[in-house]
Amino acid sequence: MFLAQYYNSEKVLHYLGTLCTVGTLYVPIFLKYHSSEIVFANALVSIFSAVTGFLFALKILELTFTYEWSQQKQITLKQILIDFSTFPLYKYEPEPYLLKSKSIHPTFLNHINYLILGTNDDQLSAHRQNSLIILRGLFQMICLHILLHFTPYSVLRLHSRNATFFSLTHFLIYALYGFIFYFALGMIINIVFGFMGFFWNIHIRSVYPGYPFLPRGIHDFWSRRWNIYIKTILHRIAFIALPKLTGFNKKSNVRMIIAGIFAFFVSGLLHEFMYTVSMNRWSGGKYMLFFLIHGMFVGIELSLQGLLKRKQLFPAFVGWAYTIIALYSTSHLFCDPWIEADCFATLKTYLG
Repeated sequence: MFLAQYYNSEKVLHYLGTLCTVGTLYVPIFLKYHSSEIVFANALVSIFSAVTGFLFALKILELTFTYEWSQQKQITLKQILIDFSTFPLYKYEPEPYLLKSKSIHPTFLNHINYLILGTNDDQLSAHRQNSLIILRGLFQMICLHILLHFTPYSVLRLHSRNATFFSLTHFLIYALYGFIFYFALGMIINIVFGFMGFFWNIHIRSVYPGYPFLPRGIHDFWSRRWNIYIKTILHRIAFIALPKLTGFNKKSNVRMIIAGIFAFFVSGLLHEFMYTVSMNRWSGGKYMLFFLIHGMFVGIELSLQGLLKRKQLFPAFVGWAYTIIALYSTSHLFCDPWIEADCFATLKTYLG
């Protein structure tokens, strides 16, 4: 970024950004396979390395290709550090002066609402907001510990091929896996992002702004309830960078659906990369298939909404029911590779 600003060249930024993206992807591979001094004996550390490498690569692509050059010329090192270390409410623009300077008198209800639900509340100061985010992460860590402690190893190792599909037991076990993912991701993201937001003294966005297990549709689940941090990056790459790079800028429903499926495709790549690098094995393409199926689900749902001119296809309960069925019917594609690598049992050994 500094070199591009120095030479006042957007092309320099594009070339160097692409080079940095490739280098960032190679770092976890190098550490795992080529370094004699660093041994990745712990699978959890290896997972975090692969995740961080791919996420940083996506962040570099977002920074390089989704902003106008007039804005990129003004970006500072501090803004980049903030963007790469947390989930700021205002990324490459300053926080509104009124938000930082106004007299804030939050009520007890403001604190409880933000702590439990995670809905953005500008009545809270940046330090209070981030303190509550850290508390939420610690609470999710306790919930994960309790859940793993009372779950037998046999349940955490139940592969779909050894279970009766669409039975109540199978459904409850895969619902349990869903809660494990939710608590584990929430624990890590909330503690890390909350601490960094507190350090920078800025307002940050909630990664789970809506409770993920009460969706009104598949699009609602992926766009508003599950890991908004990843969704935001992929959305900018798919809907801003991709049209810019391909020259296909004409707005149409077809372009929107293709961009959406591309975002799910990149998410599939992220999970395949993470799993392959960390576990020394391939998932068999299950992660890619999982995300492509859900990309098509979202495309069909949005197409029907456009044809029927309705913001919501079905009543809330019906939308929740078919979303849960869609998630459950494809959950084995997402969970089975982790079960095959004994990841849930390993998590219980460390945290249960």
